[in-house]
Amino acid sequence: MTKLSLQAVMALALGTCVLPTSFAQGAETAATPVAVKSGKATLSPENTHLQFVCAHRRADKPDPRTGTFAKFTGEAEVDTAAKSLTSLSIDIDTNSVSTEFGKLTTHLKSQDFFDTREHPKASFKSTKVTAGANPGEYTITGDLTLHGVTKSIKVPATVAFSDNGFTLNSKFAIDRSEFGMTFGAENVENTVSLTVIVGQKNKVLANAGN
Repeated sequence: MTKLSLQAVMALALGTCVLPTSFAQGAETAATPVAVKSGKATLSPENTHLQFVCAHRRADKPDPRTGTFAKFTGEAEVDTAAKSLTSLSIDIDTNSVSTEFGKLTTHLKSQDFFDTREHPKASFKSTKVTAGANPGEYTITGDLTLHGVTKSIKVPATVAFSDNGFTLNSKFAIDRSEFGMTFGAENVENTVSLTVIVGQKNKVLANAGN
């Protein structure tokens, strides 16, 4: 496994994930607003892009590897009158992990990493959404459950509203070792970079492994 960009599911202090400010700005990526009905929007691979990137430590190892998940569901709640985000949640089928390399995908499913047989689901559920100093900027605090471990994290996000719905763009990082994923620490970076874009179809990579 190499560096997650779902850039640098997250750094930690006092047992709580703290995200570096360098990941606070969303990527300049075109997105199509996701419709909101009765204050809620349904998230799926059809309208939400998830990506992770992880890298090797050694210079002679391969370039950073990119992955995603083919199956997930989620929901965002918004105050349409105030044009503000109020909550966000997502449930991921970890066995649907996908990379460009079959052997890597199979390895990620094993006990060394996601251990999908023992931990078939990962999830994030917001507990607090705070508006930032600038329009459209938010900090989403919530519980991330990964590899059977739940941690509170703070995710920076940029949200835009229109008559057609809303878009969201977030880049953040986690330390995989804080979730019990410690395999190959001498060769594989612990920092995993994540990108989430609501309003862009997910790109499932070619090889789903075995």
